[in-house]
Amino acid sequence: MPDYEQITYETSDRIATITLNRPGKLNAWTRRMEAEVTSAVQSAAADDSVRAIVLAGAGKGFCAGADLSLLSDMALSNGAAAENLTIEGPAGAPAEFRYKHAWLLSVPKPIIAAIHGPCVGLGFVVSLYCDFRFACENARFSVIFSRRGLVAEYGIAWMLPRLVGLGNAIELAFTSKTIDASEALRIGLATRVFAEENFQARVHQAACELAATVSPRSLAVMKRQIYRALDQDLGQSFALAIEEMRASMAAADFREGVAHFLEKRPPAFTGK
Repeated sequence: MPDYEQITYETSDRIATITLNRPGKLNAWTRRMEAEVTSAVQSAAADDSVRAIVLAGAGKGFCAGADLSLLSDMALSNGAAAENLTIEGPAGAPAEFRYKHAWLLSVPKPIIAAIHGPCVGLGFVVSLYCDFRFACENARFSVIFSRRGLVAEYGIAWMLPRLVGLGNAIELAFTSKTIDASEALRIGLATRVFAEENFQARVHQAACELAATVSPRSLAVMKRQIYRALDQDLGQSFALAIEEMRASMAAADFREGVAHFLEKRPPAFTGK
């Protein structure tokens, strides 16, 4: 395992937990942090013992956005820093998702953002490309870009309306207003809201339920189906479903899914 400086990585109960670890800076995003998160997620994706990934933040917040030094460098560059914005995500991701941050949609395991405190700017972007956003009751969300003279960065003009609807996406992006966890849940931005007490333990428990009760093969296929379907018509999505159904019925996890139900015992899925 690499010697990370700005994140921590640990596994337990078949869950990989990646924690942004700059608590004194509210986990403000840096280029090094981005590289380390990418490396850690790829490691978790390649580890057969890992069934789900949790992305969390140390200290009092999830991520307060880009580090001030990064923003200052970009402002002083008078646009030259924009050259770095065309960098694609890691090799191996499907072409339609091979973009910075958006490549998380192609990871064949569920990714849970465990959000407490501020989730702002780049932190907000990264959370959108996770499959679940479990919010602590003290979580606060803001796009923030319009208040920095920026735009809807890194594809969020595509992703945000699909999560919260066009009207809510426009309001969040145009105004850069801050919303709390209950409002995030109401509009569909947050998947669940947990009390501050034992928040990380509740997130871990939810991740463990995924790891223990459902087929990892099914999750990987469904994730691919759902995100590809965002740009497919019904016929294309239906055709892919038929193809995947045929493949699933020949898979070991399908046989186990039937067997554990009939035998009234917990499942022992292998992901095969």
